[in-house]
Amino acid sequence: MPAHPRSVTGTGSDGRPARVPFIALELFQHPAHGTVAFAFTSPARLVQALGESQPWVAASLGPLAEGVREQGVTVLLDPRVAPGEPNWRPADLAAHAREVRR
Repeated sequence: MPAHPRSVTGTGSDGRPARVPFIALELFQHPAHGTVAFAFTSPARLVQALGESQPWVAASLGPLAEGVREQGVTVLLDPRVAPGEPNWRPADLAAHAREVRR
């Protein structure tokens, strides 16, 4: 599913500042379903829909759907996405990688 790494500044077990990593799920607006999470049955289908620079994580569909349902989010499996600009371009991915490395 479309997602990317993030981090926040926190405190390590030694009491010093530390980066705390987490994964941010990407959500989309859908005209009939409102806020949705896309899930794909293969990386190839994700690339076909969102482009080859789209960051992603592997997740189990059941726990994912249960987890986002509480926030009013629906999971769409292998959605058809209108052709157009990819969600992420190579330059976007490179900029994000630089930000994450800080």
